[in-house]
Amino acid sequence: MRTLLGNTRRLIGVACLLTLAFAGFGAQPASAHNALASSNPASGAVLTQSPATWSLTFTKEVPLDSATAEFIVANGVRTALPAPTHGATTKEIVFALPPDLNGAITARWRLVGADGHVVTERVSFTVNNADVAVASTTTTLAGTTTNVDSTSQDTTVISFKESLTPEPVRLGLRLFGYAALLIIGGMLFTEFSIAQGIIGAARAREVLLASGVVLTLAPLLQTLIFLDDSRDFGVFPSLFHILEAFDTTAGSMHFVRFFAAAVLLTGVIRAGQTTSKTLVSPPMLVATGTYLVSLAYTGHSRSMKWPVLGVPADVVHTAATAVWLGGLIVFVFFVLPTLQPSQSIEAFRRFGTAATYAVAAMVVSGVIQTLRLHGSIITLFTQSHGRWLLLKLVLVAAMLKIGDINRRRLLRKLPADEAGVANRVALLRRASMTEIANGGLVMLVTAVLVSASFN
Repeated sequence: MRTLLGNTRRLIGVACLLTLAFAGFGAQPASAHNALASSNPASGAVLTQSPATWSLTFTKEVPLDSATAEFIVANGVRTALPAPTHGATTKEIVFALPPDLNGAITARWRLVGADGHVVTERVSFTVNNADVAVASTTTTLAGTTTNVDSTSQDTTVISFKESLTPEPVRLGLRLFGYAALLIIGGMLFTEFSIAQGIIGAARAREVLLASGVVLTLAPLLQTLIFLDDSRDFGVFPSLFHILEAFDTTAGSMHFVRFFAAAVLLTGVIRAGQTTSKTLVSPPMLVATGTYLVSLAYTGHSRSMKWPVLGVPADVVHTAATAVWLGGLIVFVFFVLPTLQPSQSIEAFRRFGTAATYAVAAMVVSGVIQTLRLHGSIITLFTQSHGRWLLLKLVLVAAMLKIGDINRRRLLRKLPADEAGVANRVALLRRASMTEIANGGLVMLVTAVLVSASFN
């Protein structure tokens, strides 16, 4: 572990130089999701005639099958608009509006991005058309008719019925999925590098199996949520339309991740019945690689700039985190209780050597991802995404510093007596618990960064 601090300092120094170099390009915005650039009618506009169309121009290209919209008129009638067409460019989409609109109109568009994230916004405008009576409204659009007597409705504009899954649910799925991935990755790393046979222990086998189940269920639910977001099937009814996930890259990657996790779960079950070598068989290695790549595809690694670099960087970053943080969790909770104090010290040293390389890979890949998402150091402080990313960087740096200081201090000049060594091991374990708690905060911030849609 003695070299870890020096390596980390050098890597952080390189990161700072690269970030400062990019800062010279000015205060560029973060490479966030697609966002609305202009609307016609514009939000807040007052029109004297009912518009025939509603055109929206975005900052990026818009796949037509990802765009939906609806509007509410002043008496509370909510109507889904038909599928849009492209305007002058692929960044512009045009929705046909029903004739004779009048009064306050609130419209909402919704896009499902390449990474499966939902981006939505409301645009409100007013039509003052004296020739249109509004005592009773009949709206006919795309074969659907809704009749509403204005006397039975509140005259204020009611809010849209939200069918989208709440953000805390999305965040929870990401967080539990990450935790399961860390446990499985850490367990496999420990089995084949630190303490062979650890997955054969009863408690470790139970935790590994539970993590495999969570790792499988999380992407399945995320696939269903994606189908509800993009097709409005409803979350659980989407199960009957699950093959439609392959109509889009994001949906197919969610499903592929579910399938890869199911293969991993099968391997975990077989390994508990036969031998740990099952977990490094060719099918399991392919499933692991497929899971990591598909995970990258459902995040910002593909949807933002430099995807050719972003996807492999994300795979390396996730794998390195599983070795470092996942390996530390497994080591502290499952390996140390089975070892004698003198054996624990030697095991700590072996883990520290592996952690050095994992941290180096994690820092380098993290720098690459930061530069992909932010063209300027300024946006780390001025934009929501940047501030969350900055918080993650601070937490990771603090975790590295605390862990390195504790291990260097506690592994230096070991006591000669058995009781003294046992006390030193207990101190190392408590220091590692603090590091793991900090790692939990890092995973929470990571889940927020990946699941939330920043614009």
